Amino acid sequence: MTRATAASVRFDEGDLDLFAAASHDVNPLHRSGEYARRTAFGERVVFGVLGALAALGRLQPREGRVLAKLSVEFAGPMFVGVDYAVDVDESSPERAKVKLRDGRRVVLRLTARYRDGDVPDAPQWTAPLIARTESADHADEALVPGIAMQGRYSAEPVALAMLMVRHELAERGVGPRHAEALLLASYLVGMELPGRRALFSDLSLDFEAEHSLSTAPVDWSLALDSVHPEFGMLSMSLSTSIEGVSAARAKLTAFARQELPHLSPDAIESAAGRSERLLGKVALVTGASRGLGAAIAHALALHGCTVIGTYLSSSTEAEALASRIASTPGGFIPMQGDAGDARWAAEAREVIVAAHGRLDLLVCNACPSLRPLWLEPASAQRITEHVARSVAMVAVPLSHLLDLVASVQGSAVVISSSAVEDPPAEWPHYVAAKCAVEALARVAAVEHPGARVMVVRPPKLLTELVNTPLGRQDALAPEDFAARLVRRLLEGGGASREVLVDLSDAQNAK
Repeated sequence: MTRATAASVRFDEGDLDLFAAASHDVNPLHRSGEYARRTAFGERVVFGVLGALAALGRLQPREGRVLAKLSVEFAGPMFVGVDYAVDVDESSPERAKVKLRDGRRVVLRLTARYRDGDVPDAPQWTAPLIARTESADHADEALVPGIAMQGRYSAEPVALAMLMVRHELAERGVGPRHAEALLLASYLVGMELPGRRALFSDLSLDFEAEHSLSTAPVDWSLALDSVHPEFGMLSMSLSTSIEGVSAARAKLTAFARQELPHLSPDAIESAAGRSERLLGKVALVTGASRGLGAAIAHALALHGCTVIGTYLSSSTEAEALASRIASTPGGFIPMQGDAGDARWAAEAREVIVAAHGRLDLLVCNACPSLRPLWLEPASAQRITEHVARSVAMVAVPLSHLLDLVASVQGSAVVISSSAVEDPPAEWPHYVAAKCAVEALARVAAVEHPGARVMVVRPPKLLTELVNTPLGRQDALAPEDFAARLVRRLLEGGGASREVLVDLSDAQNAK
């Protein structure tokens, strides 16, 4: 037995599809791209238990031994298309440790213990038994200690067999019933408790019997032992049996993610006020379907502005925003498109000129989703790609539309970040991108003296970017920052090369 770094592991869309088919875990964080884009992750997340199966598959073969105990820490999210390094520590035939890493950042830790025995052939299961086809959605107040659930479960046999072969689990002492227990844990967390908002954190499993030839489904009992409401953390106990004989016992820990509410129209109006001072003015706000972009669009419309709000794929949110803005003095026109696409920007210019004949305000707010990355070889390409994508989402609108703004002595706003002043670890790509777009704005002010060009650095805002238990602390509501920005725009001021604008609360009290 040795200690080594094995070949990397990479997941693709087919892996997620196969796991979902085998486990019946169709939690939208893993299955719905549209849903995942509205979370802090920005895209579909790989099932944690799928990562555990892949980690087990990187162990050396264990002839004459079967899995007895397993503990897994799901330390960070995993994504499709990323090469994760695999560190294996096999100090003895009875014990093994595996880590999956994205560079220096560990995303999964696994410890497996084995006992003497042979992995049996898979039983010929009958049709699978499941309870849900959509994740349960429990309110926070309903998640209280003492909740107990029972049911029957069996994995989809064909997909399970394919998973077993895909990761060569039988050769590693992992039988079909072991794998099925892992799939059950994923199903219960993702579909039952916490359900829709689940983030799996930790799992420990003790296998008590093989049940090798039984074709019966698994009877399970799940109990919620404790809840830590400040973090949304749930600790649960799971026991399973097959034909009345105890099969496994487990401890599960998961978080119930807090989903941000829709922006409050009343809160925006209370902060930004209402008038008709911008009647006849036309604005384009990129990334306007949610978060700060939606708050800025709404605040502008409250003062009579006609706002063209761009979105990439969040059509539901864009339509909901249009409905909320309908009662304001202004208006909202959703426009789908990629702010970093020059062809789209050229077409948008034609539409704006034909429909409105002018553009008074351009707000460059759109930016890519953000993953934590370190400055290291494993991340270099992704850092470069993020910066390039971020710059394009500002450079393209400025290049195609700023002359229209300058022709009417309007304003252009580039949304930067306070992270430029206090760079956080794991955000080198984000900070570099914001520094770059600030530089673009400075040059834009020189090239287009007829426009008022502003760079603003929002503090930490309560958006999906920081939507974690710790990240939400001391975060400013986007409605409040949008109100500060619109109040500053209403002050006027004309063209200026002094592009960095301080919107601190002390200087912008209502």
